[in-house]
Amino acid sequence: MTTAMLLVLSGWPARAQSVPAMYSLLPMTISASSRMQPGEFRENRLASERSLLLSQGFQWLTTTHLSRTLHEQPFPVRGQSLSLSSGPQIRLGDTEIVLPFDAGRDTSSLNAESTWTGGTPRMTVAIGPDDRIRLEARHSTRNDALSNRRRRSASISWRHQFNERWALTTGLRRDSEHETMAITSSAEAYASIDATLLGGWRWSLASQLSNASYGSIMPADSARRDRSASLSLSASYPLYGGWWLSGELATRHIRNETERPLLNQSGGVKLLRNF
Repeated sequence: MTTAMLLVLSGWPARAQSVPAMYSLLPMTISASSRMQPGEFRENRLASERSLLLSQGFQWLTTTHLSRTLHEQPFPVRGQSLSLSSGPQIRLGDTEIVLPFDAGRDTSSLNAESTWTGGTPRMTVAIGPDDRIRLEARHSTRNDALSNRRRRSASISWRHQFNERWALTTGLRRDSEHETMAITSSAEAYASIDATLLGGWRWSLASQLSNASYGSIMPADSARRDRSASLSLSASYPLYGGWWLSGELATRHIRNETERPLLNQSGGVKLLRNF
């Protein structure tokens, strides 16, 4: 996978010479990041983005992502993921439309391997200088040795920028997943308030209400329905040398028709770095 990534990155300059003069190959953006939760999780990620400007307001955008993960609980498990997304990006006045095709491959040290393909069309409309509305749909198919999963979702969200430091985002999402023997569907409503404060602090207060149902293609199996509500507070602070310190406190209340209500509370601190 690493060799394939290097070929993608190194092949662009050679192809740029064959692009007609009326086109413009925009500079490539390459980013790397690392995040970890000591004793539990570690991830290294490499990403690249390249655009081919075909005409005014019309460009072709290609992004690649390579990541390696290590889960240390309850025993070490290493994973690797490679993904590619490519498609047109169109700007028409205050409207932006993106129509990417996505594909990827995931592997792990447990000899598990899966491949997936899909698309994520989305449209963002600016309503005045401070408001954005986004419509987004997702469709993907994932295959591995034991199952075939098809996932579809649709969402609408609104973001309002109060000023340079404060913003509000709220939205609705509908999701369904069909596996070999199971069917899952869910509906969610969510909202968050994000702030960038003096000293570089970033704060986010988020809430979510969801209703999920779990069923089977076998008539004898009974369906289950879960209702949940969650609230989380997260913060991050820039350290020296590109490092970030982040933390999160979250609580989630889950209720279904057959079991007692369940309350989950969690918290954690992470170190991240952008290179």
